[in-house]
Amino acid sequence: MAVTIRRLLANARLGLRVVLGHEGLDQPVRWVAVSEQPDPTPWLDGAELLLTSGMWLRDQDDPAAAAERWATRLAEAGARAVGFGLDPWFTEVPAEVVHATRRHRLTLIEVPRRTPFVAVDRAVADLNAAEARREAEQARKVQQQLAEAGYAGRQAVADRLAREMHGWVAVLDAGHAVALRAPAGAGPAAEALTGLARQGDRSGRHILQVELDGVPVTAVPLGPARERRGTLCVGALSVGERPMWAAGIVGTAAALLTVLDRGGERELRRTIAGLLAEGDARSAARVAAAADLPLPEEFAAVTLAGSGHRRAAERIVAAGGWAAGDGRVGTVVLVIPGFTEERLEPLLGGARAGIAAPRPLDEVPAGIRESGLAAELTGPDRPAVRYADTPVMELDRLLASPEAERFTAALLAPVTETADGETLIAAARAWVEANHHWDPAAAAAGVHRETLRARLRRLAKLTGLDLDSPTDRLALSLLMATLARRGSGA
Repeated sequence: MAVTIRRLLANARLGLRVVLGHEGLDQPVRWVAVSEQPDPTPWLDGAELLLTSGMWLRDQDDPAAAAERWATRLAEAGARAVGFGLDPWFTEVPAEVVHATRRHRLTLIEVPRRTPFVAVDRAVADLNAAEARREAEQARKVQQQLAEAGYAGRQAVADRLAREMHGWVAVLDAGHAVALRAPAGAGPAAEALTGLARQGDRSGRHILQVELDGVPVTAVPLGPARERRGTLCVGALSVGERPMWAAGIVGTAAALLTVLDRGGERELRRTIAGLLAEGDARSAARVAAAADLPLPEEFAAVTLAGSGHRRAAERIVAAGGWAAGDGRVGTVVLVIPGFTEERLEPLLGGARAGIAAPRPLDEVPAGIRESGLAAELTGPDRPAVRYADTPVMELDRLLASPEAERFTAALLAPVTETADGETLIAAARAWVEANHHWDPAAAAAGVHRETLRARLRRLAKLTGLDLDSPTDRLALSLLMATLARRGSGA
């Protein structure tokens, strides 16, 4: 149930009174905005209740024209209603405001002098928080029902999903052909669904939202987005009206459909590990809970490289590991703490392994990065390398230190304050990654060599660095490494 103006009015302690616009009382209100500006639209995002005491109207030579401009802007910005506070400027809602809001079909509410605006804001926030809790509980129940439907197969999951979403469901295979629908025959033509699946495939996005035949539609991949094995399409009003709730439900259904397509707990673990590797720990936890699969609090990432690394990954997964797909260096698996000490090395065969320390679920991507760095240091005489034992870790600690952050902030301050700061930083990153060679750096940046030189000269002037100096080049390299580490979430 959305938070509406009517539900806000039901709070007797606020003493709000509808002046006009009773027909709009059931419109959803997402948040409250307070403004005394003649043009409040720069601070609006749609679906607001705008609160004002009318200070902007006091000194207007033509109050009626000013109120008309004000109401026009509100309507165009998508505001739902206006709450007009009595006192300190007006003892009643001005007639000009009443006429202007009526012309633009805005709901007008009188806020009595004893009710501070913050109380209205808090009331809307409390209603939204209660609604979020209710939706979370409802989502948990629906996800459990989907998991139970999975015992009867993929069609049962699709039927349950369509029923809970009050819409239609279509499942497409890896070739973008419609494999099943729920209810039977519902939804757009097969050509439209195929086009939607192809669009999602090309974009590589984990979720795609469009509108087909006037109905909001979401499309999500079956399997990790980079290894799409099909597409789940859902059309329902709730996709547009309750996007976060719908995303959780549809994401759970997609994971279950993927598992049922391939079968077994191992595939479910692959799906969950793929979500963790993509940094989506929340969805991974929801899928595990819906399928009643225990999820450890921490995982150690292992990157397998060298001869036979895929067969080694299969052996580790068979022994209880979670396949997370391909990383930058090799195949990645996640294992529970203790596995690497007790069981890993006998399973390697001829493969090599970079091993990260255990990390919480929301830090799995950082663990994968660390295991990849460790894997690069393995060799024939050193088949397993732990990231914690490498000099790279000490460098990482240095780059993560408060001193490195202060160094980065101080050096970058003149750059970030300029309009082209991001362009200059991108040029520096390309130059550093190309080991200070101009032609490869220009090609990577997609600009002419002289353009790149000009950007580096400007950056050097702003930062005071001499890029012909080895020491200053090292400073720039450390700066780029700190930024890269910050961007990776490590």
